[in-house]
Amino acid sequence: MGDGSYVQNGVSAPSFAGCNPAHSAMSDAPVRGYRLVIRVVLLQAGCTLLVASLFFAVKGPSSGLAALAGGLIVAIGTALFGWRAFAPGVAGGVVLNRAMYTGKLLQWAWYLLALYMTLARLKLEPAPLLIGLFTAQFGYWVALFRLR
Repeated sequence: MGDGSYVQNGVSAPSFAGCNPAHSAMSDAPVRGYRLVIRVVLLQAGCTLLVASLFFAVKGPSSGLAALAGGLIVAIGTALFGWRAFAPGVAGGVVLNRAMYTGKLLQWAWYLLALYMTLARLKLEPAPLLIGLFTAQFGYWVALFRLR
């Protein structure tokens, strides 16, 4: 009683045909994490295509390209974060914490590099680019609310 064991009065918990349910749920965590990242990135890409199409139709191809680039910057950043954050799989708190911080650092380094390239080097229009960025971020929020 209170010692954390699953054996009470000489009766053990069911074996589930040799499969420990806690073990199978824990080993599935990286797969579920990658699926989550893929779902979020696809929603971000979908929102990006929608706003880029609108800019293309209303303002022309250069605005559409800028909105597409802005949204893809966010989608690629999310993919980089998810790839790095879920890389350790089931691990200790220190390893997972380091993976999350490394993923965020990688994501923000990508954001800075990509924004520099699109604004300073490629000279894309800033307003559609930023609207594409914000719209792709909206895809992230849609994915979060859809999960609940």
